[in-house]
Amino acid sequence: MVAIVTTDTKQILVEKLIEDLQADSNNYYLGIGKSDAWNETDTVPTTITDIGTTRREFRNSLQSIQKIASVSYVAKRYNWTSGAIYQAYNDNQTSAQNGQYYVITESNRVYICLRQGRNNLNAVHASTVNPDTTGTTTSPVTTTDGYVWKFLFTQSATRLTAFSTSNFIPVEKITATTGLSNIQQSQKNVQDAASVGQIVGYRVTSGGTGFTAAPTIAVNGNGSNARAVALVSGGAVVAVNVDDSANGFPFGSEYDHASISFSGGNGTGLSVEPVISEYGIGTDPRDDLKSTSIMFNSKLVGDAGSGDFLTGTGADFRQVGIIRNPKLPTSRSAADSDFTATTGSALRILSVGSGAGLNVIPVDNPISQGTSDPKSRAFVDKVTGSSSAATILYHQNENTGFKPFTVGGDPLLDSATPANTGTILSDSDGEVNPYSGDLLYVESRAAVERTTAGTEDIKITIQF
Repeated sequence: MVAIVTTDTKQILVEKLIEDLQADSNNYYLGIGKSDAWNETDTVPTTITDIGTTRREFRNSLQSIQKIASVSYVAKRYNWTSGAIYQAYNDNQTSAQNGQYYVITESNRVYICLRQGRNNLNAVHASTVNPDTTGTTTSPVTTTDGYVWKFLFTQSATRLTAFSTSNFIPVEKITATTGLSNIQQSQKNVQDAASVGQIVGYRVTSGGTGFTAAPTIAVNGNGSNARAVALVSGGAVVAVNVDDSANGFPFGSEYDHASISFSGGNGTGLSVEPVISEYGIGTDPRDDLKSTSIMFNSKLVGDAGSGDFLTGTGADFRQVGIIRNPKLPTSRSAADSDFTATTGSALRILSVGSGAGLNVIPVDNPISQGTSDPKSRAFVDKVTGSSSAATILYHQNENTGFKPFTVGGDPLLDSATPANTGTILSDSDGEVNPYSGDLLYVESRAAVERTTAGTEDIKITIQF
């Protein structure tokens, strides 16, 4: 059996994910964690697998979460560069990653290429005229290098800051009809001017032989008003283009299907296929750019103003993830109660007294309790307080084991400096249950150091 998952399916999944995030009943959070090193050389794992162990490891080391409120469709990024060759839009294109048929310019405008520039022998040549020169008209424009570009939209600086990377740009359909900015209105104009079932180009699958003149091209189908002209060289038809000899580009409309026939020219064997834009170029740029990816954006500013995010000497993280609908610990609320605050800490909390030096334990140091194995062990994430009364935020994972600490039991020791010791007064849950909620995404990376004055602009892209 041979099967495909269509672009429509992928876009539905993206749309449903966005709708789910925006629903009042759901809360999506960015989570960061894993302060302890990956290994002795702290080398990031080369692979990550969707298995229970991977998910548990992320939850075991989760430090903090912050609500995600910013999400967008994104498409593959292609910057316009003078001297590059761009492809023309083709309905046989499987995805935007397979060819540069659209570009974003330095003015943050996005244009789609409908025809390549070619010389008299029909050889493709590079693009040398910036599409910006064509403006933001709703009609295609031919530049002096022979390329035909159609303006789609301009991206605002705000959306580019939130959702652009070296590999992706944001893309959206304008659905509002009032209160639009100038750049939104220019996109809305393009959307409204487009017609469904446009024939925006033609593929010559066989140029035939014996042509002494250009044949007359006829478009047959259930639409109307599409017109095309042929170009002959060396006795063969080397191109069939939209007939732009009169005003505008007659793409026609309402074509669900079409075929091409010809007459005259004295040749035989010509075979041409229409390039049909099902919804019309510009109607929905998510379709034009074959966008099937979604980007989540969250900015971590210092300690988030609440102290939930660790900063300072040794504060770092090595994993990011997306958690849907995490819960409060049962010790803090009734069972199955949603966590809904903007930020929260998932680290467990030790209150320690009657000791000395525990407030100077370095972050990432292991601590332990007990005189013989198996001891209770954990990694330190943050320490506050004095030498005789300290609060320690910590996590346990497979490297430390999960034996719980005992309140009032054996002294708690700094494994690196045993002289730092104290009595455990309490051991309590953090603000959020790290083992709750749907874990939608996990990414491992090199250590990211965090400072009070620093900001991490984290962008997560999921491609369907």
